[in-house]
Amino acid sequence: MRTLLLNKIRFIILVIFTLIPCFSVLAAEFRISNNKLIVSGSDVEDVEGFLLLLEKNEKIEIIVFQDVGGGQQHIGIEIADIIIDFELDTHIEGECYGSCTLMFMGGKKRTLARGSVIGITFNPYTKEHIQDILDNKTYEYVGDLADYIIWVDETARTELIEYFSLLIERGVNPIFIIDSLKKASSDTWIPRRKELLEANFLTE
Repeated sequence: MRTLLLNKIRFIILVIFTLIPCFSVLAAEFRISNNKLIVSGSDVEDVEGFLLLLEKNEKIEIIVFQDVGGGQQHIGIEIADIIIDFELDTHIEGECYGSCTLMFMGGKKRTLARGSVIGITFNPYTKEHIQDILDNKTYEYVGDLADYIIWVDETARTELIEYFSLLIERGVNPIFIIDSLKKASSDTWIPRRKELLEANFLTE
């Protein structure tokens, strides 16, 4: 009986330690290394925490994004604005998807490590997305169907303007921006380094 109980305890401990790494990659993490603030994980949401770290560590000169994905557009733009205010550089190591690409645009100097990728996504309101909402009636959380259609239209317009404005402000070629809207509207677009350099998405 005791042996059976011990085996059960060992199994539970094994499961817990197996799952720990999975939880660690779900939330974004901030850590400081010399003059770098390293951001890793997904769904960066702690704007206040990010700002506080910069205010308390004047030695930070560069923000490094290590395998960052997901997140909301308005959060990405808020963090980009903070990076702009502090006149910091940005660098990508690994993957940078979704709102990470917007945060990255805040950098005065924007660089990409060899072998790393930038994945641009935009417009979650695809035909398939809207059809899924209609089928499942998940629009009801904003009211009736008419309210939802108005909300989608207003939100899409706002996000489009904010996206376009940020990239123009950072000196990105307008043709590249329009291409990104077309290519990233239904799937993630991963531009080549040459395209990113020519468009001034990367500064070097």
